[in-house]
Amino acid sequence: MSSKIPVAISFNGVANFLGVIGVIASLIFVGLELRQTQRIAQAGQQQERTSNFFNLLGSTSESGVDWQSVVMETNSNYGDKFSNEDILRRNIFHAHLFTYENDYFQYSQYLMPQEVWEAKLKALSFFYNQCDMRELWSARAQFFPEGFQNEINRLADVCPE
Repeated sequence: MSSKIPVAISFNGVANFLGVIGVIASLIFVGLELRQTQRIAQAGQQQERTSNFFNLLGSTSESGVDWQSVVMETNSNYGDKFSNEDILRRNIFHAHLFTYENDYFQYSQYLMPQEVWEAKLKALSFFYNQCDMRELWSARAQFFPEGFQNEINRLADVCPE
């Protein structure tokens, strides 16, 4: 007598098993596609908010008004303490901050390649180390996402305290 155990595998059983595996794989794929679509939609919303801030910055610049004085300071004279060139520079600086915050969001949602983010960090470091604008960083930092704040904190700081 043989000690081998006969194994009977039916064609229907194998086909059913492979069919179940195929359905599971399809569901996983659809789930991943839905997640990516949601990330893209959120990134689009973030981009739209950034665009709205750009419009606001443009209108305050055209009016000769310092955006930070209007939005973030109470009892302000809305930029009377700054020259027109300083107001424009401050507003442009805020525009860069909105841009980098948006870039960070894109990166955090895996919608920006690592090499592009590394290049953005170099540019961000340049702006961070414009020491005369550090007060703008300080005022806005409380509104940045924690991950973006951590990225900023890792930048080399050449400004004296």
